[in-house]
Amino acid sequence: LIASLSLATHSLAGTTATLQQPVAKPMQFILDGALWDCQDTTCVSANVEDMYFGPGECHTVAKTTGVAVADFKTTTARTLQTAELDKCNAGLAPKTSVATAH
Repeated sequence: LIASLSLATHSLAGTTATLQQPVAKPMQFILDGALWDCQDTTCVSANVEDMYFGPGECHTVAKTTGVAVADFKTTTARTLQTAELDKCNAGLAPKTSVATAH
């Protein structure tokens, strides 16, 4: 009974971070009690608490992977907007493109 009451007070959502570039190798990490799995340009977590969703959580994912985030959203239709993504990626190197000499 106590466990069910405790779970009832926390809203969990699946969360996906789409990275601007692929991670160097697949990785897993725990952030605010949620397990994140990252591979290629996608990091997913099945159980992020609603209270943690936002630019701060996004920034920690970006900082942990070393890659800026292009999109950050939940399965409950919450998505970071452009200004929030800017906060998420603050202090990280922007996506780079390869220049070619002629």
